[in-house]
Amino acid sequence: MAKKAKTNDISVNENGLSRRSFVKATGAVAGAAAVGSVAAAPRANAAKTTLNITTWMGFEPGRKEAWEGILAKFNAQSTTIEVKLSGWPFAQYVNQVLTGLEAGSLTDDLIMSTPDLAVRLFKSGYFLPLTDAIKAAKVTPNPKIHAYVTDKAGVCYGVSIVTVNFGLLYNSEIFSKAGLKPPTTPDQLLATATKLTKKPNQYGFWHPNIMAEQGDFWFNMQNWVNIYDGVWAKGKTPLANSAAVVKSLELWLKLYNAAIPKGINNAAAVQLASNGRIAQGFWVSAAVNVLKSTNEAVYAKLRSVAIPSASKKAASRVHPISLNKLGKNKAQATEFLTWLFKPENMADLTMACLDFIPPFPEMTKVPAFQSYLKDLPWIDGFLTPPSVPITPMDMMGDFITKSDEFGAIILTNLQSAINKKSTVKQAMDKAQAQLLDLAKQL
Repeated sequence: MAKKAKTNDISVNENGLSRRSFVKATGAVAGAAAVGSVAAAPRANAAKTTLNITTWMGFEPGRKEAWEGILAKFNAQSTTIEVKLSGWPFAQYVNQVLTGLEAGSLTDDLIMSTPDLAVRLFKSGYFLPLTDAIKAAKVTPNPKIHAYVTDKAGVCYGVSIVTVNFGLLYNSEIFSKAGLKPPTTPDQLLATATKLTKKPNQYGFWHPNIMAEQGDFWFNMQNWVNIYDGVWAKGKTPLANSAAVVKSLELWLKLYNAAIPKGINNAAAVQLASNGRIAQGFWVSAAVNVLKSTNEAVYAKLRSVAIPSASKKAASRVHPISLNKLGKNKAQATEFLTWLFKPENMADLTMACLDFIPPFPEMTKVPAFQSYLKDLPWIDGFLTPPSVPITPMDMMGDFITKSDEFGAIILTNLQSAINKKSTVKQAMDKAQAQLLDLAKQL
C-alpha cells in the first residue's frame, strides 16, 4: 500500500490467540516451532515478506480479534511470510478502496470486498484468479454464493470470508417483559417497535439514519425494500418511485419517527443495543459478534426471526477475499490463501467470528464446526429457510456497479421526506429522475 495509507495499518496482536477456537491450535504451533528452531535458525534471521490485506475487519469488535488470531496462527508457523491487516472503517471503506485503486496507490496484496464493491472490481479487472490456492487447499467454493466473482469459464476470483444474511434480531428479555412476541408482518413490526419505545431510555427499533455514515445507512436501506418484496432496479431501469419501494420507505419513515434513535452513529447504537436499550432491528448476523464482544449478558438474550414480510426475503451478502492485480507478492499471497482455505483453518476463523455459512462444503465436515452450529440459539432467523436469500445484484440490477452513487441519490432525496418538506413519493419521484441520468453511465 502507498505510504499515505500506512497510517491505517492495524498491527497484529499476538495475544489475539486467547480466543477459544485458537488456544489448542496455537499450543501445537508453538511446540512445533520450538522443535524446529535450531534447524530453522538461519532462515529465521531472514526478513519475512510482508503481505497486507485491505479490509474493514480490523475495526470491528470481535471480528478484529478473530482475524488477529488467525493471522497470528499463520505468522507463527511461517518462516517466510508475515500477514497484516490494513484498511479503513466500513463507512469509509468503499470510497477509499476505489480511490486507491484508481490512483494506483493501493498495492496491498489481498483485498476484501463488499458484494457491491466486488462486482465493480471484478468487472474492472482488479482481481486475479484464485485457481492455484483453491486447488492446493482441495476445496470447492459454493457456486451459488460465488457466481458473481466467477467468470464464464468457471474460474473463481474471490472466496467468501464471511457470508451474512439479514434477519430480525431481537432482545428476548425486552419482549418477554412487555408480553410481546416478535413480529411476523410489517404492521406488527411498527406496532411492537412503537410499544417498546420509551425515549430516551429504550428504543423499539434500530436502523442507521445519519448522512455522516452514509455507507452504513445505505447498506441497511438497500435491504429494506425486501419488506414489501421490492427491488431498486431491473436491468438499467431504476424503480425508486415504484409502489413497493415507496411503501417500504413510508414504513421506514414511520418507524424512524416512532421508534428509532435519531442522529446517532452506528457505534453509539451498538452501545445502546449492548446495554439492552434497543429491542430489535434488521441486523446482519455479523452484528451479533460485535454485541457479544461488548456485553456477554445481553448477547445471551439475543434471538432472531425471519424478516417480517410475506415473502421472508432478506439480503444475503457474500464478502470475498481476492488477489489484487496491483499487488507485488502474488506467490506469497497465494501461499497464505492456500493455508487459509484449508477447511480446518477456515472453520477456526468462521467460529471465532461467530459466523456460520461455509464458503465450501468441505468445511462442514470439520468436527469442531459441526459441534459449534449446535450451540448458537440466535441463528434461526438468519437461516435459509425460513429467510429467502436475495443478493444485492438481485436488488440493484445493472446499477450494482454504481451502488454507492445510487444509494447517495436515494438517501439525499429521502432527507426531504424526513424533514417533512415532501412526501416519500415526491422524494422518490425526484430520485427516479436523477437515477435515469445515472443509468446513462452504465
